[in-house]
Amino acid sequence: MGAEVNRIIRRCMKIQTYFVLGMFILFEATIGEAATWAVYQDDTQKCRLDYANNVFTPGEIDEENFQRFAGPNSNTYFRVAGLYNEEQLSPKEIRAEYIKDRGKSDLVYERTKRDFLVLSGVRDNKIFYTKIAVSPNNKHICVLHIVYPQKAKRAFDAIVTRMSRSFRAAN
Repeated sequence: MGAEVNRIIRRCMKIQTYFVLGMFILFEATIGEAATWAVYQDDTQKCRLDYANNVFTPGEIDEENFQRFAGPNSNTYFRVAGLYNEEQLSPKEIRAEYIKDRGKSDLVYERTKRDFLVLSGVRDNKIFYTKIAVSPNNKHICVLHIVYPQKAKRAFDAIVTRMSRSFRAAN
C-alpha cells in the first residue's frame, strides 16, 4: 500500500511540474511573441527607442533624471536618459570609467564599438542590460538600462534584442 501511495504522489508531482513548466512557457510566449511596439523619443529628441508597450508602461522620471518604464512586476523595468557628453568620451572611455567605478565581477557580456557600448550581467538573480549610445557628433550620450528576472531570460531575449537594436542617439 505504501509503494502505491508513493507512486501516486510522484505522478502528481510530475503533473504539477509539467503544469508549472507549461505555464512558464505560455508566459514566455505571451511576452516574447505577442509584443506590441511603440516609439519612445525624449523631449530633446536625442534618444530614440522601440519598446514593447504591452510589457512596459511609462512611469515617472526617477531621482537620476531617467524616464522609467514599469514592467509586469517590480523586478522588471527599464530606464532611459539622454545626457550631454561634456567630456566627449568615447564608448571605450565610458567602459573604462564603468569598470573603474563598479568592477567587472557582475559582467557576463560586454561589447564596445565606435558608437555604442553594451554591458550585461547578473546581479541579485536579475539580469541587467545597459546600452550606451553615443551621437555621431559625440556631443550626446543615450543610456538604456533594462532589468528583468534571470528566470525570465528566454521571455525577454527577443524584446531586449529589438529594443537594443532600435536604440539611437541623434546629433
